[in-house]
Amino acid sequence: MKLEELNPPIIEIPSHQTWYRIQRKTARSNSVRLKGYLLAPSGALAGRFDLDDEPTAYLGDSPETVLYESLFRREVRSCSLDMLKERVLVSFETQARVRLADLRNLPERYPVLQSMRYQTTQSFASDCQHENLNGILYASAQHPHHECVCLFKSGIEKTKKSSSVLLVESGTGQLHKAVINAAHGSQIPVTP
Repeated sequence: MKLEELNPPIIEIPSHQTWYRIQRKTARSNSVRLKGYLLAPSGALAGRFDLDDEPTAYLGDSPETVLYESLFRREVRSCSLDMLKERVLVSFETQARVRLADLRNLPERYPVLQSMRYQTTQSFASDCQHENLNGILYASAQHPHHECVCLFKSGIEKTKKSSSVLLVESGTGQLHKAVINAAHGSQIPVTP
């Protein structure tokens, strides 16, 4: 699938927009560290819009959206407390305009955009990267009426880490409010 085939609108997100991400508290040996992001290695091609030559970052418009997208997905049966303890909710703010291919209104005509056929969507992402876009804006498949963004390295460079919050409070074991909301909304139990 090529950018010219879909011909999505190209939009600019202004500076000072906040986006959220769930990531590990500590990096793995092969993690890419970039501007507060802990990312999968380049070329892993495990995500919908991953590139083979640079890291990508997936973010959502709310804490609940990123929790639904990462830990409380439809196919998940439970979420372990240990997994939650290993992760943090990180917020990032755009520092400059970010140019994105806007796919939010296209999944109805092109269901492949939300399918598991990642080769097609990764090819599209590569096309967007070669057209000097900073990433892709798309509708959350896990949280209706919410948005996600995949940032390429050029988009990551235009953001700044704002905060990092534990999902499980040290000492008390208290869950972050967004975790409680996502667990309740998804009906996925948090298990010890």
